[in-house]
Amino acid sequence: MQISKILGLGTICFLLASSASYTRAQTIRVPTYQITPSPVPAAPGAPAAAPPPTPPAGCWLLPTRSHCMDFGSGIDSNINTFFGTNGSLSYFNQIKSIYNGASGSATVSADLASLNFSKGVQVTVGTNIQAGSSGTTTVSSGTIPTLSANGAGQATQNVLYGGTFLVSALYPLLATGGNKLGSTGGLGTLIDVIAKEGVDIQNFKSGTNVNVTSPPSHTSVQIEGYLQYNSINLAPNSKNFAGALFVGGSYGYGFMSHGYARDYGFGNDVNNGIGQVSFGILISGVAKIAFSRAFGPSQTYIDNTSMVKTTVNNFKSWSFGISYQSPPPASK
Repeated sequence: MQISKILGLGTICFLLASSASYTRAQTIRVPTYQITPSPVPAAPGAPAAAPPPTPPAGCWLLPTRSHCMDFGSGIDSNINTFFGTNGSLSYFNQIKSIYNGASGSATVSADLASLNFSKGVQVTVGTNIQAGSSGTTTVSSGTIPTLSANGAGQATQNVLYGGTFLVSALYPLLATGGNKLGSTGGLGTLIDVIAKEGVDIQNFKSGTNVNVTSPPSHTSVQIEGYLQYNSINLAPNSKNFAGALFVGGSYGYGFMSHGYARDYGFGNDVNNGIGQVSFGILISGVAKIAFSRAFGPSQTYIDNTSMVKTTVNNFKSWSFGISYQSPPPASK
């Protein structure tokens, strides 16, 4: 999972990235804030000091360079800290439970495997399961599906998180303070592009079968931004910071297969803008607690209880989530 400032950063990066497709033979750059110190006069008789290093010309976003990625010395360790993983390759990381009022259920998510690369690129295989009853639903052959309110809400959460099983690839655009996230008072930010591809083996209509031969699919490409600010005090009997505040946001393009859109009331809206804002607190070594709200298309369906045509936007319903954390590295 923040709000106006992070969305503002994400919007700026989105506009910069968009401009590349319209401007040929030009390179996207971000200013590099590095100060070259003034030369210090040598003492009488001492050899002349070496000239200061030439500062880099700028920060290229494509491909990423170290000037954009401020992860400090020990870059691999700091990248793992930034993503909250215990190594470059980790399993069953970031186990989450996210409750949403509209769905009457929790999305139970886990990163089954994460692989971190140099300069902050990350590839993850994950799963999202809607834990809750979707209600008894009469299967309808009409153009407007018959759904329970909970089933419609669960279908929305499934779109938001990318499907039952998914693969995601994160490409960083800009990172600052990544070397400070293991320290008290550390402040770190990350702006990136994340692409997801997922499929469903879970449906949200009682009495219908899951199609595992040609399952519904979900695709998304988004710009996202994240900021974390650590506390200045240590946890009891520990050298680690006690907790942190965080905010974040994402927005971009989302695609759902035509069959999924038809079955769950999205009609012909298979191409949509989908985003989310979130904020919360991290308790070191215990959990990350977040509140979030999403943005996306509305659904139209026949309510299976009242048999009345209903149009609702379940993306706008607030969610509450807990992510279980591993202990952070020792304060530096």
